[in-house]
Amino acid sequence: MSLAGRSIKPLLLMILITLSVSGLEANQNQGVALFKEGYVLYQQNLASKALERFKEAAELGHIEAAYYAGNIIRQNYTYITKESEEYYRQAAEGGDVYAMLRLGQKDRLCGTLRDCDYDREAWIDRALSAALPRADAGDSEAMMELFSVYWQRGERSKAFEWTKKAAEHGNPFAQYWLAVGLLDEREMGFYWTQSGRRADILKWLEASAEQGFPKAMHKLASEYAQDGRMEEAVEWLERMGETDYFSAIYEYGLVLIDGPDGAEGLIQYPETKPVEGLAMLFALYRETRRSSVQRSIDRRLPDLSPEIVAEAKAKSEELLVDKPILYYLPKFGI
Repeated sequence: MSLAGRSIKPLLLMILITLSVSGLEANQNQGVALFKEGYVLYQQNLASKALERFKEAAELGHIEAAYYAGNIIRQNYTYITKESEEYYRQAAEGGDVYAMLRLGQKDRLCGTLRDCDYDREAWIDRALSAALPRADAGDSEAMMELFSVYWQRGERSKAFEWTKKAAEHGNPFAQYWLAVGLLDEREMGFYWTQSGRRADILKWLEASAEQGFPKAMHKLASEYAQDGRMEEAVEWLERMGETDYFSAIYEYGLVLIDGPDGAEGLIQYPETKPVEGLAMLFALYRETRRSSVQRSIDRRLPDLSPEIVAEAKAKSEELLVDKPILYYLPKFGI
C-alpha cells in the first residue's frame, strides 16, 4: 500500500468519528429541546400533548423525559403498566432517583405487572446510593430526593431532616415543602409550642416566597390573612398576581372583584376593583379554558354593569399575553 493510501485511512476514521460525535450532540440538543417543550406542556396540565414530546426526547436518550413519560402513562392507568415500566427503567438506569423509587413502590402500583418480576427493595437501595453522596456534597436537589427515599422507607424523621437541610441550603421548593407539607399538614418535627411551629412555618414560607416560588407566595398571603396581618397579606397577594401560577392568578382575580366583602377563605382586599379582577379572570380563561374560571365569571357577571364588563374585556386583551400558565406540579408528589 502506498504512503498516500495509509494516510487516507486515519483521515477517514477521524471524519467518521467527528460525524458520529456531531450526530450524537445533535440528538442530545434535540432531546433537550423536546424535553423543555414537554415540561412546559406538562406544567400547563396538558399531559397528553406533553407525553408526545417526552416520548420523542426519551427515544433520543433524555433521561428525565423518560421518567415523565412513564409517570404520565402511570397516571393515565393509576398503576404501572408494561410501557410505563419500560420508561421508568430507562430513566432509572440513567440515574434518575425518582424513577428508581417508582419501581420500588408497593404492589398496588403494579397494575398489569402482577408478578412484579424485579427486586423492588433493590431499587430503593439504589435510589439511596445514588442520592446520598450528592446530598452529602451539598446538592439540595439530592437532599430532596432523600426526603422521598426515606419517606418511602417509612423513616419519617430522616425524611424531615433532609428536607430541613435542603431548606437551609436555600432550595425554594424544600422551604415551601417544609412549611406546608411537613410542619403544617403532616406535623413532622418536635415543637414545645404551637407558636414555635407557627413561627417556623412562616419563616420558611417567607424564605421561599422571597426567592419567587409562586406556590409559597400564594400560601404566605393566605397565612398572613389567617393571622390578621392584612397589610402583608395584600402585599403578597399583589406579588403573587404577577406570577404565572394558575391558583395564584385565579385567586388574585377573585379577590379584586369581591374586595372587602370577599368569600370566606379568601383574602379580603381593602377595596373593590371589579374591572381589574374581571379582566384577570377573562385573560386566565382565555389562556387555560378552565371551567372553574368560567363558572366564577358567570357567578359575578349579574352583579356587574355592562360598562365594567366591557372595560374588563378590553383590558384582558393586554394581560397574560405570551405567558404560559403553570401549575407547578411536583416531580414525584403525584
